[in-house]
Amino acid sequence: MFDWNDLRFFLELQRSGRLLTAAKRLNTTHSTVARHIDNIEQSLGTALFVQHAQGYELTPSGQALLKHAEAMENVALLAQEEITQAITPLGKIRLGVTEGIGIMFFTPRMGSLFERYPGLEVELVAVPRFVSILNREAEISIHLERPNADLLITRKLTDYRLALYASPEYLAQAPALNHREDLAKHSWIGYVDDLLFSQELLFLNSFCRAPNVAFRSTSVIAQQQAARAGLGIAVLPNYMARHDPALVRVLPSETIQRSYWICTRRELHKSVRLRVVWDFLLALCAQEQDALLAE
Repeated sequence: MFDWNDLRFFLELQRSGRLLTAAKRLNTTHSTVARHIDNIEQSLGTALFVQHAQGYELTPSGQALLKHAEAMENVALLAQEEITQAITPLGKIRLGVTEGIGIMFFTPRMGSLFERYPGLEVELVAVPRFVSILNREAEISIHLERPNADLLITRKLTDYRLALYASPEYLAQAPALNHREDLAKHSWIGYVDDLLFSQELLFLNSFCRAPNVAFRSTSVIAQQQAARAGLGIAVLPNYMARHDPALVRVLPSETIQRSYWICTRRELHKSVRLRVVWDFLLALCAQEQDALLAE
């Protein structure tokens, strides 16, 4: 029988796909990770991983072990949660969000959450990509598309609108902009197409058939700064840009609507600290519809 502790290393290698990455996350060495994997394989008499150029991939035996290892991990997490809550209410919760709503919308509005729950600690992982719940990168995650996985609880967080923004300096020297057809004459700011993490971000062509894109970034905040600097027209969420004194809304009738989805793992949804943050985010978005859906 293998040591149950070996399963931590098995799960981390499965999630990261690489020995060095798994070692870094576990604060150990890659040889230690390899030794624990070897312990399980020797005990079970079968290989759990096959190594490719892209990293480590589970064998059929590894896939069979995975569901049991995750079930054991879930039991351990729930036990830790129950004991922690009995000793010190609340604690730490990690929230994974795309950077626009995470930095520009949630962060400035979270003061009331900490006033109500002073024992709460929030880790905000705000990056220009999706943060994985299944790989334990966060306990709550916000997505632009509805995740489909049996292990997740998902619901719509809110709809939001995006519109066209540019700086007064840019508009003063650019061609006249009075109608939708005029947009083809202008410089645009957008995403790096081959690095998009969601097809929901492909919206430049919703406004202009062949946009002349002068500046691209994976970061919506960088796009806002580029618009402020006069590099062109950007499609920005209204909650980010409508009160920015350095930007002017262009062709106000031209808008598009998208949605945010909130999700967590099913076994974590019973957590007190998670539900506190989960319910706060839902209530906040319901209260702030004027900002999120500004016409």
